[in-house]
Parts: sequence; structure tokens; C-alpha cells
Amino acid sequence: MDENVERFEQVIAKDPSFAPAYAGLASAYAIRSVMFPLDHPTDELSKMLAAAKKAIQLDPLLAEAHAALALVDAREGQWEQAERSFRHAIQLDPNRSTTYTHFALWFLTVLGRIDEALEQLRLAEKADPLSPEVHNALAFALILNSRFDEAARYSEKVPANHTFKKSNLARAWLGQGKFKEAIEILADDPPRVSGGFLGYAYARAGRREEAEKLAASLTASPFQQAFIFAGLGDKERTLEALDRMTALGALRLGRTLYYPELALVQGDPRLKVLRKKVGLPE
Repeated sequence: MDENVERFEQVIAKDPSFAPAYAGLASAYAIRSVMFPLDHPTDELSKMLAAAKKAIQLDPLLAEAHAALALVDAREGQWEQAERSFRHAIQLDPNRSTTYTHFALWFLTVLGRIDEALEQLRLAEKADPLSPEVHNALAFALILNSRFDEAARYSEKVPANHTFKKSNLARAWLGQGKFKEAIEILADDPPRVSGGFLGYAYARAGRREEAEKLAASLTASPFQQAFIFAGLGDKERTLEALDRMTALGALRLGRTLYYPELALVQGDPRLKVLRKKVGLPE
């Protein structure tokens, strides 16, 4: 993601009037700030808004620009504005699969509108049926929908070097009860990507000591710990980890609450407090 930011900045330095570069920069900033919110300075939030507005100023009919603004608005919790911008971007270019994908992953799943997210991803697949990013997104959304057989099929289509190939495939297998197979594939994935799912798998497979040890090594990642504690059946520690996750913002917390691995706490009234804390709507 850092490389994406640098690439767009280099393009802008060469041609300050190239609107798609500003749109790409805004999107890269927005996604990076969600994926790694504690690793980058908060002044990037103003930079991503400025880049999105500059893209629209240079080309008001550029779909990428409005999709970038939608990402920025979603990152800032401006839900109505974000949805309007996403839908406007789709109207401007209904064949751009990335807009559908970002709409699904960074807006609809965050608000728990999983069926709508799948509808948008089907449109993305129609626009670009061979896209690994679309296949990966479909696998992710299908897991949220507990449609594990379909999720596994889409995960298997994703190239082996894709960052989330192993975690999505393993999560689909976990949903199918294939704990041994899931553990084997997750053990080879970086802990930052799949540590929580590996710990969850250990716990569900009865390897509680290994799950606890892994959780203790991931104290800096409440996102990962929440899954392990849920796998261990520890509701209080799961909720405590999710409370610490609020520091990561609405987009990270929002869709996490719908992960099937967190079924232990779904429906708990304390989640409403966490949602309110990060500005998620009821």
C-alpha cells in the first residue's frame, strides 16, 4: 500500500493535471488508513480528502474520482455522502469493477448489508469475470454470509501470491469444520494477516494451550486476539478485545462484528455501545 501512495505521488509530480492519479492517491490513502490506522500519521486524512476533491475538480465526470471521495467519506463516517458518491461513480462508469468492490468491502459490509454487498460483487464479477480482486472480495463476503462452500470455490480461484488467499480459504474450511486443513494453511501465513484465525482454529480444534500462547504474542493486535478469545469461548475477553479495536475506527470494527468467527458475541447488547463509540449507525 505504501508503494501505491508513492507511485501516485510520482505521477502527480510529473503531471499535476492528471486527475486519475489524484483519485488513485486518495483511494490509496483511505485504504491504507483503514488497514494500518496506527502506522501512519493522522494528517493523511486531510491529504486524502484534498486529493479526492482535486481529482473531481480536474475531471467532474471521472468515476474513479467520485469513488475515491466515497472511500474518504466512508473513512470519516459520512455514510449518506459515501453511498451517494459510490452510486454516482457507478452511474458514471457501470463497467468499473473496482467501484463495486470498494462499495461492497468498505461500505456495505461495514454496515452489515451483506446481501447488498454480494449483489454489488456479482456486478463486479460480470464487469471483470477474471479479476483476482473480485474473486477475493466475493470469497470474503460469502464467508460473512456463512456460505462457506461457495467461498472456498472463489478462494481457490485467487492466485497463490495474493495476500488474503490463504486466510480466506482457511476461513471457508473452518466454516466447513475442516480444522486440521485450515491449521496447516494458516500456519504458513504471516501472523499479521492470519494469526487470529490460526488461534481460533487451534481453539476450535481443542489445542487451547497453543491458542492461548498465540493470543499472548498478539497483544498489539486486538483484531487478532478477538478471534482467538471467541474460539476459546471466552466472551468477556472477546468483548474487551473488540473494545480496544475501536481505536482502529468504524470501518475496521464495523465489518469485523459480522465475522462468523465472532458468533459468540453477536447479539450481545454491549456491541451497541461499541458501535456508537466509533460512529456506526444502529
